[in-house]
Amino acid sequence: MNITNKVLFSCLISSSLMFAACSEQKADIAQNKTSETTSSATIQGNWKSKATELSTANATEITTDLAQLNQIVNHANTQALQLRAELQSAALQPEKRQQILLKANDIQAKTQQQIMALNLKSSEVQSLRTQMIDNLITSQKMYTLSTAPDFNANAPSDEFKQLGKRSMALQQKVSAEMDALNQHYGK
Repeated sequence: MNITNKVLFSCLISSSLMFAACSEQKADIAQNKTSETTSSATIQGNWKSKATELSTANATEITTDLAQLNQIVNHANTQALQLRAELQSAALQPEKRQQILLKANDIQAKTQQQIMALNLKSSEVQSLRTQMIDNLITSQKMYTLSTAPDFNANAPSDEFKQLGKRSMALQQKVSAEMDALNQHYGK
């Protein structure tokens, strides 16, 4: 994959691929073949709650919270893998890559809304959610930079590179923590 595709892939799908850690638990969600758009509906949920305000080491609540989060994450991961395949087949088609950019941004925004809308009870899963939201916001910043008229995928700005590094670090941290929770509490 050339540098242009690597940058676009990183920007588009980086946050969704962090969810690969959840692949052990499959969610049965129908695939939507049309481009998904986000609504401007008010986000509910307790995503602003501090982890210290929630339960700690409560196996039942962790298991329930993980099940909810895994369902969203698995669906986003499935969509990200589909976009990755589309991106690879569109290597020399800038118009198609732009459409994939838009799809990926829509998926990330919808995933962020769904994650924020959860009402979690465990501090452990809340901590994961907070990191995921942080990474989705980082990916949104990368997307915004990548759509600027002066963006050069072959020579991205230092800000873009730093955001990419931050996103990758968050992905690795979240994946490791989520794997550990799924191994201990997953069904």
